Amino acid sequence: MGQPPTTRRYELLCAIMLGFGHLSIMVGYDSGSFVLESVIHSINERNPDVISKYAGYYGQAIMYILYMIGLYYQGNGGYMTSHSTRKTIESNVNIAWSIGCVCLIISSGIFAGVTSMAHAPSPNSNFSKNSNFSKNPELGLENWVERRFSDLEIKLLFGVFFGASVLGIVNFLAAPGKDVTDCIQETKKKGTFLGSFKQTCTALVDRSMLELFFLFSVLGTSSSFWLSIFPTAMNFTVANFEMTYLCAIYPLGIGIGEIFMALFITQMSRRHKDFCFQPAMILGTVFSILAFFMVHVSTPYDSPHKPTREDALWFGHSYFFIFLIGVTLGIGDCCLNSCRSVICALAMPDRRAQAFSISKLYQALGSCFLFFLSPIIPLYVYTIGISVHLIIAMIFFFITARRTQNMEKKNNNDENEKNEEI
Repeated sequence: MGQPPTTRRYELLCAIMLGFGHLSIMVGYDSGSFVLESVIHSINERNPDVISKYAGYYGQAIMYILYMIGLYYQGNGGYMTSHSTRKTIESNVNIAWSIGCVCLIISSGIFAGVTSMAHAPSPNSNFSKNSNFSKNPELGLENWVERRFSDLEIKLLFGVFFGASVLGIVNFLAAPGKDVTDCIQETKKKGTFLGSFKQTCTALVDRSMLELFFLFSVLGTSSSFWLSIFPTAMNFTVANFEMTYLCAIYPLGIGIGEIFMALFITQMSRRHKDFCFQPAMILGTVFSILAFFMVHVSTPYDSPHKPTREDALWFGHSYFFIFLIGVTLGIGDCCLNSCRSVICALAMPDRRAQAFSISKLYQALGSCFLFFLSPIIPLYVYTIGISVHLIIAMIFFFITARRTQNMEKKNNNDENEKNEEI
């Protein structure tokens, strides 16, 4: 006898647990990325011989090299396709994504709480010495004190990040493994490891994967910019010396934007088939470029790689403006990631697992490339270059999406003809 059919509730449970695991892991990773380079720079300022001031950038670049080799994220895409049907894939992707993005709101609370504890003013303390800021504009660059993290802050922050990561691993171990009825792809293993490896190598040069290279790689460059490089630029901008809670406001804005857009796409996908194709891609490109423009006009050009007193093009940062950048970014990023997840599930029906692996490989390649060059690239190269990259990615995505839609239409027509003959 066959297995009893699964219910929509079971699908939702799987999507929710996947999202919660993503939430826990990303509290550990994304939150750390926001401040890693600034933290390393703070340690270097106190002990120059202990670690390079750019070890935060270089360390993340090396991590992404190992990430490419491991192809870790295949499990996420494979789990989603085995626990979703063609009808529910777009909805499930965005449910899991919206839950996962709560990590950004939690991160905001962590940063606010730790900052509040570590920066409580003491009447007997030397403010400029204890990891804060210099307010004297007459000091030379070598004496300026940008946003720094104390030993207490570092221990508290990364202790919480470690605990959240462990919780995510436990969640993944407890996640249901049974495939849903009529799932897009079963988890049953077919073939050997060598055969699967050959399939992955073949898929690397598949037409669809080559066209989607621009989308996958721009997800890497843009996410690295938003997660690490721009937060570092905020901390290195000495004009922000009074805005101690920027690290908390920024992820709060991103989280709200991500969750709002994920819920919006979930509703639109139920009403309009293929909303995660052309419509979501257009929205993602427009909002992402808008966010880059906002950064371009408000952030000093040299702030990603050194403390600076340079002026921005138009105006400086404020809590509200940083929050607005975060919301705009979150909306755009959610759209782009939704497009990636859905196109990987549908563009190569016979090699879905390989498609998810390749998407993360190319994304990691983009991140690795950007982090290695981060110590020397001025801000405007990021904002203009990645915006152009987004437009190119959108054009090639449209080509692949249209071909995928035509392929699905043809398959449905063939299936209907067979049913009529029967």
